[in-house]
Amino acid sequence: MPIYVYKALNPSGQELISELTASNEDELKRELENQGLLVKQVSQKKIFFFSFQNQNVKPQDFLQCNQEIITLLKAGLTVPEVLDLVSDRPDAPGLTAVLKRILEDVRKGTQLSDACMKYPRIFDNLYLSSLKTGERTGQLVTPLGRYQEYLIQKVTLQNKVSMAMVYPLFLLGVLVMVLGFLFTFVMPRFAALYSDFNTALPLPTRILMVLVKHISWIVPLMGGGGFLAWALWKTWTSTEKGRSWIDEAKQRLPLVSRFTQPFMISQLARTLSTLLSGGTSLMEALKVTRESLTNLFFSAKMDHVIQRVMDGESLSVAINGEKLMPRSAVKLIEVAEASGQLEQMLQEIARSHEQILESRVQKAMTLIEPIFILLAGLLIGTVIVVMYLPIMHLSDIVK
Repeated sequence: MPIYVYKALNPSGQELISELTASNEDELKRELENQGLLVKQVSQKKIFFFSFQNQNVKPQDFLQCNQEIITLLKAGLTVPEVLDLVSDRPDAPGLTAVLKRILEDVRKGTQLSDACMKYPRIFDNLYLSSLKTGERTGQLVTPLGRYQEYLIQKVTLQNKVSMAMVYPLFLLGVLVMVLGFLFTFVMPRFAALYSDFNTALPLPTRILMVLVKHISWIVPLMGGGGFLAWALWKTWTSTEKGRSWIDEAKQRLPLVSRFTQPFMISQLARTLSTLLSGGTSLMEALKVTRESLTNLFFSAKMDHVIQRVMDGESLSVAINGEKLMPRSAVKLIEVAEASGQLEQMLQEIARSHEQILESRVQKAMTLIEPIFILLAGLLIGTVIVVMYLPIMHLSDIVK
């Protein structure tokens, strides 16, 4: 979701300047007014490809920090005492700075959820909802524990996908080094040798020799063009229109959707299950789940689901009508609604789709590795053959 910068006055007349995530400006204004604030100005924060955010926190660091918070709260420490202990994190200076500012706000009387709300890049809507549930019931440990389980599953799944990409990236690095060695050290020697032939070389070899001769400016030109293309792409995809287009393409392209579809379904099901098991009402859980989804195309469908449920349809009928989940998952939700075990069934749906995603990633990796090796071999082999073409016709050149 987009990030908005706002200026508002609190009941005591003090001006507040902060940022918050929201679907649109109207939703943000309503949320701030519900908190008793007088909104003066709201504007969407512009994020460009060259922006550096000092609030970026690794998921593993946040996971460890949240586990420490839960352990200290179980031990009976107060929230300020807990924040004071966990805020010293030498390995995560960004998280340390944020936690210290949150501690200052809490000591001034601000609720923990309201203090964390100022840092949407670190604390997502599900975490904030968990905090609000704990503050409402007077028991923070239980909702934070459920969020920790959700976060562990999320980080584990992301790590598996990242690890699956290590070997292809290693092969790509080896390919770049081999080609760099050939173009830098080997082919210039062949170019010097062929210059003494005083005869026309084969066309592929001539093209290769031109590349070798002008490589000093071809490589920087290609690098600059690639960087410019990447910069324009990042700038466009940082806009809401660009993100919407990309997210819709992820869901519609057959090969890509085989991976994005189970990921989004598992994210939706696990988030909704976590909220419902914490005592959140279905409508509120659906709204928070919609805000926590990372795919805008999926979020737009969730808006329709929420509207259908508000109009009186059951959750299973609404999800089936928007084609948000496969029929097998919808059937499980339908049974769960009848038996009153919706939270448990959503957990099972999330777990099963995580397994589907993991299986598909592993199968893709088993295909990508040999294909990549084959393409790399063909590329290097073609370069070598082109280099040796004149040698193969040496007798004709001598004549």
